[in-house]
Amino acid sequence: MSRTLITGINGYIGSNLGRLFLREGRPVTGCDLESGNIGDLIADRRFEFRRVDITDAGALEDAMRDVDHVVHCAALVHKRSTDLSRENYFRINRTGTENILRALDPAQVKRIILLSTVSVYGRLREGMVPDEGTDPDPDDHYGESKAAAEDDVRAYSRDSGVAHTILRLAPVYGTSFLLNIHKRVYLPGEAAFYRIGSGTQRMSLCSVNNVIDVIAAGASHPSFANETFNVRDLKEYSINEIISFFRELRPQQKRITITIPYAVPRLAFRAVSLIMPGRGRSYTYQFQKVALDARYSVEKLRKTGIPLVWDLRSTFSCETTSGGSGRG
Repeated sequence: MSRTLITGINGYIGSNLGRLFLREGRPVTGCDLESGNIGDLIADRRFEFRRVDITDAGALEDAMRDVDHVVHCAALVHKRSTDLSRENYFRINRTGTENILRALDPAQVKRIILLSTVSVYGRLREGMVPDEGTDPDPDDHYGESKAAAEDDVRAYSRDSGVAHTILRLAPVYGTSFLLNIHKRVYLPGEAAFYRIGSGTQRMSLCSVNNVIDVIAAGASHPSFANETFNVRDLKEYSINEIISFFRELRPQQKRITITIPYAVPRLAFRAVSLIMPGRGRSYTYQFQKVALDARYSVEKLRKTGIPLVWDLRSTFSCETTSGGSGRG
């Protein structure tokens, strides 16, 4: 029977994807350095756990045994480490990917799916809505390392004949993973909501359930072979809509909304850039993500026929985020 390897199995996406695959009867091998979030998976006889550091090139061969699909979720993302240096991003996100590719058996593996990020597009110009034909131009170490990993996967696929799929995820959220939303609408400590300017700027977000649905349906989908797709909710959200949603969701939490004039953070980021000029592009990019539209095209994915049915309301109406369409 087909067996899938999921790297980063202890993470939010990896663990939920593993649960879905096991419910659907698909054997799973999961690798990670930690296992605290997946006790239920380890108890399933169809699941195998490998405690593996993907930056250790010699440690991956056992994890790759008898798998024919690989979903590469493991990564260093923003604020998930005390070391956010460029070297550490590339060590984990690029070198880790290279190690996985070297450990694959091209005679056995049918597909490798790389979870990437819309951060590879970098800073968006006014009115810009990148699609998969837009050239990557990352502005931070995370986006740079993911763009490099994408190039490595494409090169491996071309040389080995193993099909690949690259999924560029918009900021992901779920009922128990709200970091990507909170930092866009809450002040530190969740003391109050904030918005820059009118709050009408719109952004693309991605329910973890949409990510899981796309991976589950696309693992063997013929139109996914050797392709790259943006993944996000069909609905786009304004800052005001997100704030209103959380007010409705948590009516007992009486938080005010503080409006920050657009010029204030712009000047602050500009001053920081003058002090640390090497970080200028990165700080400009971080400002853009909270102050301006941050929208990404999903038309290519829609044309495959795979539905994107989840949004904020439907995701939070489910008790879990481990399902897919109608399975939550």
